[in-house]
Amino acid sequence: MKKTNNDADASTMTRRKALSRLGGVAFMAYSIPALTTLSVAHAASGASSSSNASSSSNASEASEASTTSEASSSSGPSKSSGSSADLDSCGAENLADPDYVQCQADNGL
Repeated sequence: MKKTNNDADASTMTRRKALSRLGGVAFMAYSIPALTTLSVAHAASGASSSSNASSSSNASEASEASTTSEASSSSGPSKSSGSSADLDSCGAENLADPDYVQCQADNGL
């Protein structure tokens, strides 16, 4: 059966009505809880009295002391980064040059 323009318009209007109703329901579901809740100040009838403090407990027994550990060995002197003359001895920085890389390795840089 061939749909006529009247059928298409009727189904479009139905979709539009359904979407508008869905939007209205979603808006109401979102806004009603915010509008109907009471703040804490309005809900409370008055200040309540505080509760009594609980009794203190006894101190626990002291634990045994742990054994001492040996002192760590001292570290050796650190290597010098070299003077600026050492840095210049390899030439301009070029990591693609094998001679430059070898010079850096030889000088500990």
